[in-house]
Amino acid sequence: MVQVDPTLIPPDEAARLAAVRRYDILDTPPDGAFDRITGLAARLFGVPIAIVSVVDHDRIWFKSHHGLDVEQLDRAPGLCASAILHDGPWVINDAPNDPRALANPLVAGDFGLKFYAGVPLQTADGHNLGTLCILDLKPRELTPAESATLQDLAGMVLSELEVRLASRRALARADEQVKLQDAFMGMLSHELRTPVTTIYAAAQILSGNPAIQADAQARDLFPDITWESERLLGLIEDLLVLTRLEQGRLAASREPVLLQRVVPKVVDHELRRWPGRHVDLEVPADLPPVAADELYVGQIVGNLLSNALKYSSRETDVHVAMRQVDGEVEVRVRDRGIGLSPESREAIFELLVRTPEASRYAAGAGIGLYVCRRLVEVMDGRIWAEPAPDTGSVFAFRLPVAHE
Repeated sequence: MVQVDPTLIPPDEAARLAAVRRYDILDTPPDGAFDRITGLAARLFGVPIAIVSVVDHDRIWFKSHHGLDVEQLDRAPGLCASAILHDGPWVINDAPNDPRALANPLVAGDFGLKFYAGVPLQTADGHNLGTLCILDLKPRELTPAESATLQDLAGMVLSELEVRLASRRALARADEQVKLQDAFMGMLSHELRTPVTTIYAAAQILSGNPAIQADAQARDLFPDITWESERLLGLIEDLLVLTRLEQGRLAASREPVLLQRVVPKVVDHELRRWPGRHVDLEVPADLPPVAADELYVGQIVGNLLSNALKYSSRETDVHVAMRQVDGEVEVRVRDRGIGLSPESREAIFELLVRTPEASRYAAGAGIGLYVCRRLVEVMDGRIWAEPAPDTGSVFAFRLPVAHE
């Protein structure tokens, strides 16, 4: 192992080497951005050699080496190892006659180095990673203007390093975010949905048990258990859609779906949650199939119908109608509830938006309509809200007719 002169070791060496590792630059392939800087430096200063160096614990590694066919040198007695001890330019004007450079192999050997000027690549937290240096085979002076130019070029090198560090960190964060989202989806799908489904199914079965019906308290509690567990299931499904959207994984099948079969099933299911309510269903028998995902269609209709029942009086009915319009099939859910202001009709389809009237009337998360819009859009359809002819609101969506 190469022994490094203790006088050439910066006082912050451990932290400096940690910074070198943080930038992850050692032993990386050639890079045009750094090569352009060393090429520019050679032309600006009229020197044959320009180098971007990184000082490791026992070597000086060259990220870019214009005019020199060497990838690294021992740290001792390297000139760059001395340059990183300083905050500004470190210059050797006449190397064969300068005691600081006599032991360097490029000076003492056949190479014949005469001039060296290096500027440390100093990080924002004050650690010198290496240098941008220029070398010449003849003695020369570095003017103040040239010194300032060399420092500017060193700043460009450090900026490139910072960009790469920021990019790596962003990719790492993105990767971690994907893992967290996958974990969240797994939790929703298995750790939450499975037990809630079990609770819901058990509550439905037990609610019809004669022993439960005979107990006044149980008879009173079981409808709430069934209601809340089903509500949680719906919320979990909506959250799964949001997570897929965030990951860019939301996709829909394009199978032929007969809405005249799907929608009545959803209506029957919702009415079991709303005993005493009535839904008028207008279903033409000859509707063509739509190109859609049946699960998504059920989720959309369920959300719209649940809202219509939730935000209207128990004494009123909800009307669901379907019709073919040009190359699409339209589903309309009409209630006689709290209605919508004109300025709310677009906003309510955004995430976490609830109108003041809705917030006062019933609890909600502001997720369902946003999910409906995104599901309709992924199936190449459209969704909107409009005022009902007398009172209340109409929520409607259209999906394209399936073509063989």
